[in-house]
Amino acid sequence: MLNAQGRPRYWLGAYDAWHLLLPAALIAVLAVLALAPRPATPQRIVAAPPPPLTPSAITNLAAGTTLRARAFGTIQGTAHPQARIFLFLRQIPHPERVLAETRSATNGVFQFTLTGFPPGDYGFRVEAVAADGRRAASPEIPVRLTAEPAPRKAAPPAAGRKPAATKPPARKPEPARKPPARD
Repeated sequence: MLNAQGRPRYWLGAYDAWHLLLPAALIAVLAVLALAPRPATPQRIVAAPPPPLTPSAITNLAAGTTLRARAFGTIQGTAHPQARIFLFLRQIPHPERVLAETRSATNGVFQFTLTGFPPGDYGFRVEAVAADGRRAASPEIPVRLTAEPAPRKAAPPAAGRKPAATKPPARKPEPARKPPARD
């Protein structure tokens, strides 16, 4: 069945224009999507690892040191700069406890001043806590504090010996007398 122009009945002149419009529009949309600039993927930024902590150490005491109780007064050491420093005390055989806290200087040096320790065995250690929360602990330093020696008394004389002779105190010289005048 043909129409007046000799074409099939379903054929219309306008059919050719809209028939090609749909595939052309689909190709245009796909081209826009394929060629459109995509947002840049953010670069994954990995933070540089922090510098390693300076190991904490007590520098003025050696392990196994024996000191007089009165002579013991300071603990010095080194740690990470500007860190909080905790001094731990363990009175042997008791558990350890925090004795004091300070901050290290910009060069990492710290000092604790202590007084009033009775004779006995002690263990000291420090722990530095950096600003970012990392910790560096020192090994424990055992220290023995001894009592002051008793003052020495003069030894009593041995049996059968005479005590050492002592000189009598010196006398003042008497004023010179004038001889009596002669007549």
